[in-house]
Amino acid sequence: MRARSRAGLGSLALLLALAGCGARDEVELVYPEEDAAARSVMAVDYTRPLTEPDNFVLRPDELSGVAVDPGGELLYTGSRDGYLFALRAEDGAVEWDLELGGAVSSIPVLVPAEGDHAPLLLVGTDNGVMHALDPRDRSSTWSYETPGRIRNPPLVHQGVVFFVNSRDQVYALDLRTGTWRWQYEQELQTSFTVHGHAGLSFLPAAEHGVELGTIHACFDNGKVVALAAGSGQALWIASVAPPEGGDFVDCDSTPLVDPEAGLVYVTGQSTGVVALALDSGDERWRFPMRGAGSLIAGPDGSLVGSSSLEGVFVLERDGSRLRWRAPTNPGVLSTPLVVGEVVFVTHSELGLLAFDLGTGELQAQLRTGSGMASVPVYDPVRQRLFAISNRGMFVALRVGDAVEDPWGVGHGS
Repeated sequence: MRARSRAGLGSLALLLALAGCGARDEVELVYPEEDAAARSVMAVDYTRPLTEPDNFVLRPDELSGVAVDPGGELLYTGSRDGYLFALRAEDGAVEWDLELGGAVSSIPVLVPAEGDHAPLLLVGTDNGVMHALDPRDRSSTWSYETPGRIRNPPLVHQGVVFFVNSRDQVYALDLRTGTWRWQYEQELQTSFTVHGHAGLSFLPAAEHGVELGTIHACFDNGKVVALAAGSGQALWIASVAPPEGGDFVDCDSTPLVDPEAGLVYVTGQSTGVVALALDSGDERWRFPMRGAGSLIAGPDGSLVGSSSLEGVFVLERDGSRLRWRAPTNPGVLSTPLVVGEVVFVTHSELGLLAFDLGTGELQAQLRTGSGMASVPVYDPVRQRLFAISNRGMFVALRVGDAVEDPWGVGHGS
């Protein structure tokens, strides 16, 4: 790995992106209602180009998300050309970058220093490598190679790092050394599947020392599996694939665990939202929703999701009723993000969309010219939302109270 200087890249890339003869990547806020309420949803704080414009790439998707250092002033993200960046949270200036040898399409995870152990920055790449770096000097602590793309953030618990790759393989490694502990995999699906792959969720053990906890994972063949975190043993296996089989049987949603209800929520590409019993994997209810991706828990007891076929939706937690559904133009939507009373989601063609959590009304849109494929990430300390356009424009938005009081948080804090 080697670092390279990008001095002067920011102004040059911005000039080329705006003046180039190919697709332009401009940032433009669109307010459907043109009123004060709509304008208070989000406001652009700053933008920063991360990749040099390439007008010869038809679909230059940038899939990486952002890791926020809660105790420092840096943000970490990656790019399709294989670089990891450390950006100043205040203005997006590049502090350093590092070439990792494969596209960075995942969300980095920062593990704080503990005792005698240095902090670690965990980053997965499209060439199948999980990197553990020391963010202070960019040195490699360890790396582990797998045969599939790593596009979901790893989970860390009690000195173990868990992650999954695109070949339906789940790994558990020692956090400090990268030593292999166990591996679990499902048979690789060879028929048609939807682009994307589910991440992992973790449920700590009710009592300390009992198998560390439980890992939940979804796979391209429609299987949902609960794994003992200490050994990788399958505790139960369920399926959300159609009984008749066929194409697009994927379960591409990162499982959403609800310990209070004793349920885990997942989605099948062809079957919809499914609630499974945490202790057995038995199906409790199902709600039809074609092409749904990962779900998140709404602050009002709802399930919030998105679908490339059906749009953005909010469902009752017990699956009894669809509160609202907001259709969108064709395109790939990210996992939603809820900040206050607003649902944010990126769209591969439309950019960033903001919907009212209670009604589903479209409140604001951020157009970038190239759309967005990255997952939006929120920093509650600075009240900033971060996302990356498909041509590598890093965007920081003020949201929440910071829209009307931009200097009350973030800058100078």
